[in-house]
Amino acid sequence: MGAPAFAVTKNTLNAVPTVGTDFKGLISTLTIAEDSEAKNDFEAGKSFIVTLPDNVKFAVYRDGDWQSVSDAGVTEATQDAGKGKPFVTGSDDGLVGSATFSSDRSLVVTFGDGADNTEKKQIVTINIYGIVDGAIGDIKVNIDPLDSGVTGGDVLIGRSASGNAVATVLNVENIGESNAEKAGVIRITETTPGALEAGDELKFKLPDGFKWVEPGNSGTTISYVNFKAEDFEEPAIKQDGRQLVLKLKPGFKGTTMRGIIEIKPVINVSSNAKVGDVEVDFSGDNVESANLLIAKYADYGVVITAKDTKEVLAGTSEQEIGKLVVEETVPGSFVNKRKMTIELPEWAKFAADPELTFVSGTKPYSASVMTVVSDDRHKAELSFTGVTSSKAKFEVKLKKVNLQVDKTGDIPVKVYGSAIGEEKEVIVGTAVAPVEVTSATKDVKLGLNNQEAGEIVIKETVKGAIQEKPTNYKGDDVKGEMVIEIDTWGVRFAKTPKVEVVEGNLEIENISDDDKYVSFKIKSESTKPSTIKISDIAYTVDRTVPVGPIVVKVKGVAVATTNEGSSASDSTKGFDAGTIAKVSNAVVVNPAPAAGSASFAIGSTIYTVDGVAKVMDAAPYIKDDRTYVPVRYLALALGVEENNITFENGVVTLKKGDTTVTLTIGDKTLDNNGTAVAMDVAPEVNNGRTMLPARFVAEAFGANVGYANGQVVISR
Repeated sequence: MGAPAFAVTKNTLNAVPTVGTDFKGLISTLTIAEDSEAKNDFEAGKSFIVTLPDNVKFAVYRDGDWQSVSDAGVTEATQDAGKGKPFVTGSDDGLVGSATFSSDRSLVVTFGDGADNTEKKQIVTINIYGIVDGAIGDIKVNIDPLDSGVTGGDVLIGRSASGNAVATVLNVENIGESNAEKAGVIRITETTPGALEAGDELKFKLPDGFKWVEPGNSGTTISYVNFKAEDFEEPAIKQDGRQLVLKLKPGFKGTTMRGIIEIKPVINVSSNAKVGDVEVDFSGDNVESANLLIAKYADYGVVITAKDTKEVLAGTSEQEIGKLVVEETVPGSFVNKRKMTIELPEWAKFAADPELTFVSGTKPYSASVMTVVSDDRHKAELSFTGVTSSKAKFEVKLKKVNLQVDKTGDIPVKVYGSAIGEEKEVIVGTAVAPVEVTSATKDVKLGLNNQEAGEIVIKETVKGAIQEKPTNYKGDDVKGEMVIEIDTWGVRFAKTPKVEVVEGNLEIENISDDDKYVSFKIKSESTKPSTIKISDIAYTVDRTVPVGPIVVKVKGVAVATTNEGSSASDSTKGFDAGTIAKVSNAVVVNPAPAAGSASFAIGSTIYTVDGVAKVMDAAPYIKDDRTYVPVRYLALALGVEENNITFENGVVTLKKGDTTVTLTIGDKTLDNNGTAVAMDVAPEVNNGRTMLPARFVAEAFGANVGYANGQVVISR
């Protein structure tokens, strides 16, 4: 039995330590655990490889020092490393069959018979004993899963830094002009136990305009782990209040475990302070100097972020898409009688007023809800009252939002107004299609009856996406309905197609049709994603139908509950668009196509060559009264062989027989065997595809070009 394709183990660390560039010993401990839902990730006889980065080697403690495993002659990783536990252990007896070093940097772990226990979640623990030889920065191991169920990739196991201590910032605060502003916490960590010595100084210097508030009541606080406060001299404030100095006393004996210092800064901000980032210059004896961003200073301002963003279905009514978190950077940013406006994209509408929740600070608004202010229901507005005395923070829940059925992707919200300043845009959710629609294609001919067309498949993206009782529709008798409608004039159904649920537990009923559409009702929604297949489709095609694809629309209130209509409870909250997807399940071809002919339909990726339908990766279009066609397919239709189509540095070269045609992107001159031919349009790149003006290229190769009924016909 092989490992399942969906198996994903969880590879984690207990912590990410920082070590010196010449560290020796236990760097960290890596655990590889089976997924709770897939307890057969581990399988007897299967192996995976753990590889250390350059400048890091597996090591054992021998003869009073750490040695690389090859220098020590150690091959079995299950041996005791000398100062601690074995390298590799399993949560169950027999889980680890063998663990061997293939080199100083690579460890091969093979599962034993104990791995075939599928009743419980099993764990492999790997202690990374190693020697760091000059590595700086992140230390990552690479896991190669080979044929096992272990998840592969890089895992961060530690960080290497030069010097005796490194500094990091735990958080960045927004501050204003004040005599007691709290900034982000600074953490100093020894790279190894005892790295900081007696007499060492640590210095923290603020920029101009900022001063340290001395430790004490309501001032800067300093805490220690594996140090004691009495190990340090009294913290000193120097250089006109800008520099804080910590100095270890002469009698300090050093730490036995890595020491940590945390500084919670309180700073004074003067009127001449520069607006922007507030960085502390960290330096000292044998430490890695750094600029530490602890705060962002602003005169006034507002920060707006998204929270609880959701993936929601396009076309479904009254959905909660997420929250906006609105926060002052400094008190008083929200001013009396100023306003904030939230604007949804054109394909989203408020079905109800957004809901406000006050979080902290001074409540800066007059009502508990925002009010929808636009007739098209895209905008909601809030007026502020008074002036805040402490930084205000509140949340705006974007509940009961209607989304247009044919729009998917990120849902952006614009926030602007006199209270906000510069317009801001935040992504508050993602719209996904309720169903995926695919189709097969068949060739049909003009003027014939009862011609076979391809199947159409409608697949739910989530359970219940096709609704029995559409949200926001009135009446107990309103049932969800799906409609498959022919969108090409002159084509009609020759008979009633077969409609069936082929996967899942969705139930349908009342299948009906006429010559242009087939519809059915939803008897019961699915509890697991379901698939509907429409088969045995036959068309009658008039002689008036243009050559090219026959388009079918998939729509209906079962998936498009936000479509405007008489059943909607409020048409102002709906959209004109009710079609979820358009597909082509047939292509009209001439009954007796002329030899050496090709046709391209504007806006369609399907084209024909000698009556045979083919598919392109881009569709022709009209620009400046000229038809543009993708270069590769135009050339192939003209008889140019694949290896004679080249594109280099913006120049397209096409060769056929004795004819060589060259065109340059953006240039209105065509070169035909050295003769310049003027064009009234230029080749261009559109959505990553090179598009050429069809007429000029075709005529350069001696072909005739015609245009009718949205079709470009080329005859060689």
